[in-house]
Amino acid sequence: MWVGKEAFCDYRTIQEAVDELERRPSQKHETLYVLSGVYEETVRIYRSDLTIAGIGEVVITNNRYARQPDETRAEQGTFATPTLFLNGSRLVIENLTVANTAGQGPEIGQALALYAHCDETVFRNCAFKGHQDTIFTGPLPAANKHGGPFGGIPLRGRHEQCRQLYSRCYIEGTVDFIFGGATAYFEHCEIRSLRSTHDGVGYVTAASTPENQAYGYVFEECLLTAGDDVSGIYLGRPWRSYAATAFVNCRLGAHIHPAGWDNWGNPANEATVRYSEYAASGLSELRGQRVPWAYVAGAEASPPDKAQVFAGTEFYMTGWPDQTNDKNLSVAK
Repeated sequence: MWVGKEAFCDYRTIQEAVDELERRPSQKHETLYVLSGVYEETVRIYRSDLTIAGIGEVVITNNRYARQPDETRAEQGTFATPTLFLNGSRLVIENLTVANTAGQGPEIGQALALYAHCDETVFRNCAFKGHQDTIFTGPLPAANKHGGPFGGIPLRGRHEQCRQLYSRCYIEGTVDFIFGGATAYFEHCEIRSLRSTHDGVGYVTAASTPENQAYGYVFEECLLTAGDDVSGIYLGRPWRSYAATAFVNCRLGAHIHPAGWDNWGNPANEATVRYSEYAASGLSELRGQRVPWAYVAGAEASPPDKAQVFAGTEFYMTGWPDQTNDKNLSVAK
């Protein structure tokens, strides 16, 4: 199935093609090819067993934001804003740029490019562009800070655990721009901090890892970059108490704050968070700079690898479809 502006394409928008696929449930893994172009739309995908592959330069973009009024004139909130929403399992998203162009500031608030409440999902060679809260990796915490529901796009499937691999991706943002409760592994990615209008302070991650979940975010051999005017950026702060985030053999720019981590104004978080860095050199200096409640390890320690992080599943080895292990899976042409 093909999406594009050319006359020979089956559909002109991604959502039209997805809607058709969801009207005809199938046991086989389907592939949706998207031709080069800019697709100004919001895309909601509930089905599982799907690959979306961009051919050439494919950009999906919208500009929805949290402070934007909904049909009742109330603020629509963070989780109503994503450009791309995923709620299935066994997905592959490759060679796409997903952007939220709403910008930043108190009148904008949060604006998601990606809402990934999905399991066993591979993102390959993708770019995610936004400012505050660029990527949300589900699941959501049990309740919001007021004890109520989060709202936003309704979920049809509530995964107890969301396992996701981001390989050779580019992710940019300002504040908490990778956040949520998933077990997510980022390998060989560029993580770029933009200048924040919130006093210039920024945070790369804001994990909400459940207490009984062994792993949250793991960044392996990633590059943390920023523009010349960006400084004082923290590696992370805990959206929920047991946030887990590890950086393994990553290269950090000078924009990273020497303390590394922030407790989000709550010293009690320091006793529960699971923050770690595995560095090949400069350990003494790093240990002297980082907050004492974060772990800095050297060559003597064994960092988590993908096999450990994704124990019990093999989706991360090849992505889906894996026709070598399941002869019943086939790619739709």
